[in-house]
Amino acid sequence: RLQMPVLRVAIAEPEFFGTLQHPARMLIDRTHRSWAAGSGIALSAAAVGYVGSVAVADRPWSGGSPIGVTYGIIGFAMMVFAGLLAGRKKVPIWRVGRAQTWMRGHLWLGLLSFPIILFHAGMTFGGSLTALTMWVFVIVVVSGIVGAALQHYLPKVMMSRLPMETIYE
Repeated sequence: RLQMPVLRVAIAEPEFFGTLQHPARMLIDRTHRSWAAGSGIALSAAAVGYVGSVAVADRPWSGGSPIGVTYGIIGFAMMVFAGLLAGRKKVPIWRVGRAQTWMRGHLWLGLLSFPIILFHAGMTFGGSLTALTMWVFVIVVVSGIVGAALQHYLPKVMMSRLPMETIYE
């Protein structure tokens, strides 16, 4: 729906990613600060736990160790929550929480699941199937970050640069 107007904005503004003052450079607005803070605290706690457990481990880290399985379960639960947003959108009678809360949870827990899964894997991509899966995960996370940035900031730019365009929802 927004592909052509977004393309016009990107073409019309060559400084889009080159200027620090550009609206698209602001990565986190105030409505996401509590989710960002909570994710940062959770990531810090997980990193401290990971570093502490690696320091006392008597053998190389693996996803099958008790702490590795714990990180795997937590990361999996975060990915399941992030994936439930699609189900909530498809079944409109699910009135569990606000849509904005689900979207923020999808964004921040989905982003937080990546380092948690890396901790589960011992910061390695393992064998060939694991490496393939992790690279697909990297692509999903990066595309999610790019999509979130475009979704949050391009409508503002479009309304100021292309006031006659109608944003269809």
